[in-house]
Amino acid sequence: MARYVLYAKSLCFDAEQQVFYPLNASTQRVALSTLQCAVLRRVLNAQGKLVRNQALHVLFQREPSDVPFADRLTTTIAEINRLALHAHAPGALIHQVPLIGCVLAEQVDVEPCNDTLSVKSEPEMPVNIQPAPRVNPVVAKKKSWLLRGVLAGFLLLNAMLALVARHELAPAGHEGTDYKSYGQEARTQVFIAESLLPNSFVVQDALRRFRDLKPRLADGSTPPLLYINRAGTRVFTSAFLCARPMSQKNNECLSWMVFAQELPDA
Repeated sequence: MARYVLYAKSLCFDAEQQVFYPLNASTQRVALSTLQCAVLRRVLNAQGKLVRNQALHVLFQREPSDVPFADRLTTTIAEINRLALHAHAPGALIHQVPLIGCVLAEQVDVEPCNDTLSVKSEPEMPVNIQPAPRVNPVVAKKKSWLLRGVLAGFLLLNAMLALVARHELAPAGHEGTDYKSYGQEARTQVFIAESLLPNSFVVQDALRRFRDLKPRLADGSTPPLLYINRAGTRVFTSAFLCARPMSQKNNECLSWMVFAQELPDA
């Protein structure tokens, strides 16, 4: 069926002739473009289900343009709604879900067109309506719970991505990770925590173990950087083998040893 009755039998859409007209005045016809008819017919055939942008993108490929697809889609939907209002429709036909797709408005009912419902009269040429200046799409006053859920989920996803990005890009340094240069052990540069003295037991014991055990990075190479620190409990010593400075993200540091041992008070 190429014709549809919309809005409780008040408006007819003829897909073959590409026009809108009121059922009580079939001669008052408003012409649509081929692309507008294709988009509207795709939405009507979805029977109230969401039509995703991927499905609509195929229709726009038939008429190449330098204008981005998202802008063309928004303009096309706005024009369809404007032309329907010009044909005395009581509201918008299509609601757009940003970045996702579009759906038939809730108040629109769709039935095959019955010729007995329309007033018979001599056919007239469609009225060509000049394109109106580009305006923002009509905002729907009603939204189904499905659309609200989709929008809420999209906003929540954006918030989660922002939090993840903030965590990944945050500075690596914080209290307790300030180090000072101690010296060189073979091909390894040694750093110790600012709170430690070079001749302290923590430093000397960690260096002794480093010389004896000769720890390696995950790939078996000699670590170019060694960081020595004391844990907050004062009975643990922590050391890290790093391929890059600890202040950088993705520094490839490995926890070399964390061992329980009584440390002298002085």
